[in-house]
Amino acid sequence: MTDETESAAGRHSGPAVCLVSMPFAQLQLPSLALGLLQGILGRAGVNAAVIPANLWFAERVGVRLYELCSRFAPTEFLMGEWSFAAAAFPDARNRDEEYLRWLAAETTTSPLYDDEGGERLVADLRSLRAAATEFIDVAARRVLATGARVVGCTSTFEQHVASLALLRRIRELDPDVITMLGGANCETVMGLTTHRCFHWVDYVVSGEADGLIADLCKLTLSRGRDVTPGELPAGVLGPCHRDGVDGQAAGRAAPARAMFRDLDSLPSPVFDDYFDALAASPLRTSIKPGLPLETSRGCWWGDRHQCTFCGLNGSSLAFRSKSPDRVLAELHDLEERYGITDFEVVDNILDMTYFTTLLPSLAGEAAQRRLFYEVKANLSRKQVESLIRAGVTWVQPGIESLHTEVLRLMDKGVRGWQNIQLLKWAREFGLRLSWSLLWGFPGESDEYYVQMARWLPALEHLQAPSGLIRLRYDRYSVYHERAQQMGLVLFPIRAMSYVYPVCPADLDGLSYFFTTEPGRALLEERKGRTDHRPGVQAVREATHCWKTEFGTGLPPVLSSTDLGGALDIVDTRRCARASRFTLRGLARAVCLACDDAPRADKLAEILRTGHGLSASDDEVVDAVGQLVSDLLVLPIDGRLVSLIVRNHLPRLPDKTDFPGGYVYQNETDASLLAIRQPAGAGSR
Repeated sequence: MTDETESAAGRHSGPAVCLVSMPFAQLQLPSLALGLLQGILGRAGVNAAVIPANLWFAERVGVRLYELCSRFAPTEFLMGEWSFAAAAFPDARNRDEEYLRWLAAETTTSPLYDDEGGERLVADLRSLRAAATEFIDVAARRVLATGARVVGCTSTFEQHVASLALLRRIRELDPDVITMLGGANCETVMGLTTHRCFHWVDYVVSGEADGLIADLCKLTLSRGRDVTPGELPAGVLGPCHRDGVDGQAAGRAAPARAMFRDLDSLPSPVFDDYFDALAASPLRTSIKPGLPLETSRGCWWGDRHQCTFCGLNGSSLAFRSKSPDRVLAELHDLEERYGITDFEVVDNILDMTYFTTLLPSLAGEAAQRRLFYEVKANLSRKQVESLIRAGVTWVQPGIESLHTEVLRLMDKGVRGWQNIQLLKWAREFGLRLSWSLLWGFPGESDEYYVQMARWLPALEHLQAPSGLIRLRYDRYSVYHERAQQMGLVLFPIRAMSYVYPVCPADLDGLSYFFTTEPGRALLEERKGRTDHRPGVQAVREATHCWKTEFGTGLPPVLSSTDLGGALDIVDTRRCARASRFTLRGLARAVCLACDDAPRADKLAEILRTGHGLSASDDEVVDAVGQLVSDLLVLPIDGRLVSLIVRNHLPRLPDKTDFPGGYVYQNETDASLLAIRQPAGAGSR
């Protein structure tokens, strides 16, 4: 043990366990996983600290470079992982120049760098790589200075290599410290491969650690590495599972995914260490923090019909949710402790029973609270209104496509017309959406995209998708699990070979993202090379125009005011047949009836029973034809969908209003922080 790490006082007064969140975790949110584990350990009598080392690194490299990897970089490049690879694998064969040449060629038209293309990106990554290597030694010494005897890291998205680098340096500086690693990147075979390949990691946890972390830490604090397989909780690999001194295990099966069921029994997460670090950070004027909140785990839709492309929830989709009373208690507790009322709910999907339980309770509190949720797309107008009343200002709906045949290939359980209805109602109530269009599904026809491209100009008054993205094959998805029977041959994405110095079999075991073309970057597949897909190219161009139009200071409008006998319509879309329409009589009734997307063959009956109008079939057909011709109604999936948004349009939240917090990129943006920061934010 070195002089730098020996501290008798620290050993006795500091935490026994140190939990570290490494880059490139989001800066504006404390780690929910580590905050929850800290609460569990504290309840069990184990003194634990959480270190937001991601904040430390951002302080060294600046917000712009940090956010480049954490938020803006395409996942397929693994830029964050590559930045820490030299620190994690100092003896590996260097292929850095090959990686950077490939990256530069792939990003010559990157919107992040305007006309400078990949050259500036390469320069930035060189700076990040150098900073990361220096940072690991400093961070390891700071962690060891706490006196902790166990150091664990959480690894989700691009945190794996940084975590491996930190734990390796900790082992070098103080071999007596026990190292642990868990998180989504450690599930099943990924955890097994991590444990086998990187011998400086003592314990690897596969799955949810809530029910096992206290026992595991107590075991390792008392026994160190001398724990037998029978003593370890299910889902944990330890030193006892390795054969030989080189850390290689022979014939070891991948651990199952540990799962915790009783969410109501969990304590509220503890975020004190994050807010203490943020208050002392020079970045505090650039970060508006939010709070992560968990109300459920798993996916109730995936329990029945897993979306074919989705790999979330690892090897288990079992849905569990907290009781409404427990959610409310946790909300109130966190608000009182941290003075923040913005919450990013991390659930994969909103529990639909909450529409009659939790959401009305939230609405009844009349609190100045903002929440983000992920939702299924087939919501009704009433449900969208319920979200707004409850303080849900932003959602990520599982739209993914507007064409029903593509949605069938995804097994989404929703049709194209329903997704358009959600876009319309979200605009009506001022609910901000984050969504994308996907393409490239096995078995799809380009004609689906030819059809979709014809509809998109009429939707420019609704919230645009973030872009058109080619399908990616994720581990645990249906496409990955059933690749052979679907005729797919999958390979780890190309960037993996530039990051990890392991054999092909282990590279496969470490990978979460896969491709059918091993020599090509997924970005190349997703952004270009669509000359052979004219429909996809047409959708790409239409989507770009849509984003451009809706992203202006004055986005297009297609809205109506019902004056009783007349329906006044304003239309500022580029495709508008006229800037103003006034509909009366049958035309008005048909237009109003189409707001609920009726079946075309049921419209005449709806007009009679709902509007007291008797019209011949020919008259109804003519009225519908005129509305379709004027691009006010879209016939889709046998439905007649009115595209008109009711009444005056409320303001949509802008990007700085995201409930999960926001990182300001420059001084001008940062000056807004004092205005937008909730009163008492960061206080306890």
